Amino acid sequence: MSEWLSIPSLGEEETLRLEEEVRRRIAEKKARGLLTDRDVEEIVEMRLKPLPDLQDVQNVYENMLFDSKK
Repeated sequence: MSEWLSIPSLGEEETLRLEEEVRRRIAEKKARGLLTDRDVEEIVEMRLKPLPDLQDVQNVYENMLFDSKK
């Protein structure tokens, strides 16, 4: 299985195919001068966060869906 890519809903073959596609695209961008090794290292170190609107969904709809006054 992949060392750095883990998507539980994908099978091993799909995960490996996706990982190879990511590696290919990174190599293309490095070859065109759009990315440097340092850029790639910085991206690897980034912590991913959910989009702000996804974080707020529960807060927005919680009262409407679970209001005990209904």
